Amino acid sequence: MKLIACPFDGDKKKLKEFIENEDVVFELVDPGKHGVLLKYVKAKITGDARSKLMFRDLTQSWELVKAILGENHTTRRMLDYDACKMFSDMQGKNESIASLGN
Repeated sequence: MKLIACPFDGDKKKLKEFIENEDVVFELVDPGKHGVLLKYVKAKITGDARSKLMFRDLTQSWELVKAILGENHTTRRMLDYDACKMFSDMQGKNESIASLGN
């Protein structure tokens, strides 16, 4: 249980770290104990993230919990952002045109 050190409160910047940490924990623990571990992991989810999990009744596995967290707390870039970035980029001093295009 010491492997799950920090709680997750819905902060989009901390989601990736939380998921990666829990993935490692689930790999280390005996598969027969995943049910108990899942309850402990869900107890470490607080705030807005917890209310999203409570609203959905599909939290019987870590994969489902991870999918719900990802769908509600990831930062999504819109097509407008990518297009604006592409049109505002300029060729660097030592950058080739092919590299700029990529």
